[in-house]
Amino acid sequence: MSKKTDEKNIFIGNAIRSLYQMIMLVNGETLECHVVDRNQELENLSGFTSFDVFCEGLYKNIHPEDREDFRRFIGADCFPVELGKKVHTSFGCRIRRANRRYFWSEIIFCNATEEDNAGGSDYLFLIRDIHGWKMKELRAEAEQRAALKALQEQYNRLFEENMIDEQTGCYNRKGMKYYTDIVMDEARRTGKHLFVCVADLNGLKHINDTYGHPAGDEAIAAVSAGLLKAAPKGSRIVRMGGDEFLLLAALPADSREPDEMDEKIDRGLEEYNRSHDNQFKVGASYGWVLLPLKDGMTDMDEYIEMADERMYAMKEERDPYRRK
Repeated sequence: MSKKTDEKNIFIGNAIRSLYQMIMLVNGETLECHVVDRNQELENLSGFTSFDVFCEGLYKNIHPEDREDFRRFIGADCFPVELGKKVHTSFGCRIRRANRRYFWSEIIFCNATEEDNAGGSDYLFLIRDIHGWKMKELRAEAEQRAALKALQEQYNRLFEENMIDEQTGCYNRKGMKYYTDIVMDEARRTGKHLFVCVADLNGLKHINDTYGHPAGDEAIAAVSAGLLKAAPKGSRIVRMGGDEFLLLAALPADSREPDEMDEKIDRGLEEYNRSHDNQFKVGASYGWVLLPLKDGMTDMDEYIEMADERMYAMKEERDPYRRK
């Protein structure tokens, strides 16, 4: 071999060594290992002559979150199988260095035949520093996740705003269509009953005709606020149009919240009337049902009709201006 060729091989060998923190030869039959080169930063991984013992030492110096993946990687059903298909296989993890800090590295297994390696070892075991590249990748992924999260939050806000009635803060008919399926699905999954309530402002036409539409709007806002405060926890409140409201929820069969809601609505409107010097009184009629989900049930129309009938029965008692 010429001097020029020898110098070239030395140059190539040095270049290869500079790429890796550790280069190790592993005999596939005896599992004896020989470290060809190791950087000082991995001096804590030294003194091993058996590959199995080395892997145990390496395992203890791998970040706890990456250890099980490392176990799988060095298992007999992983890297030997992979090397039967291709020249090398690799695994990225955080390894603790001599300074006790964890850095990202890539562990690589390569096939090494007798023709390629005078030592007759079957595998090359390599460790390569990828910390800078990995941190850059993680930062890019974090920025991407943050951007996607911001977009999702913006979409959710717009989606929700599209289903909100501006005057009352309740859901509109779009919201009713969307949340009806959600409430029914919750009842189906949990075995809860469907709570359906229909509520209506008493005497809206009289208030509008006598005191003007701003007064009517104020009365509608008072009723919607009262419903929002009194409704069972988790209820979706929909403004069906004008002064009509619909409350939907999935509640336990023995829930006392619907009965408690009755008292809360009446007490809330009484307090509102006492605290406002309007010439009109704000009142509401309502009716509700708490019934199990029926097999094959796809909408709440039947239960809404039942609640509506109960609401009108109350309106006949409470609303002197009800439409005949």
